[in-house]
Amino acid sequence: MSTCWASPSIGETTKGGIAGISRGNCRRFITNRSIRESYGNIGPILFWLNLDGKAEVDELFAQWKAAQAKIASEPEDKPWKLREFMATDLDGNLIRVFYEFRGDM
Repeated sequence: MSTCWASPSIGETTKGGIAGISRGNCRRFITNRSIRESYGNIGPILFWLNLDGKAEVDELFAQWKAAQAKIASEPEDKPWKLREFMATDLDGNLIRVFYEFRGDM
């Protein structure tokens, strides 16, 4: 599934406050703050995308950066054995993109 996120198309409806990230048959939708508040979900959310390798993390970062995505942190190998970067959407929701390389050592 992770390769489905390698080159996302990101769009938001002009009415309804729903955005989607998709590629191929994989789709992820997120709603704006006003819709979440109507369901009692007030704060920003964090969702994770677990990719298949370090190179895939770096490729997705390069694609999103080139598309002028709002990058919160650049790819980095963390002490807890994740290669990760983070991006945010316009409502401050976080997207954590990572690969666990513990098994590669």
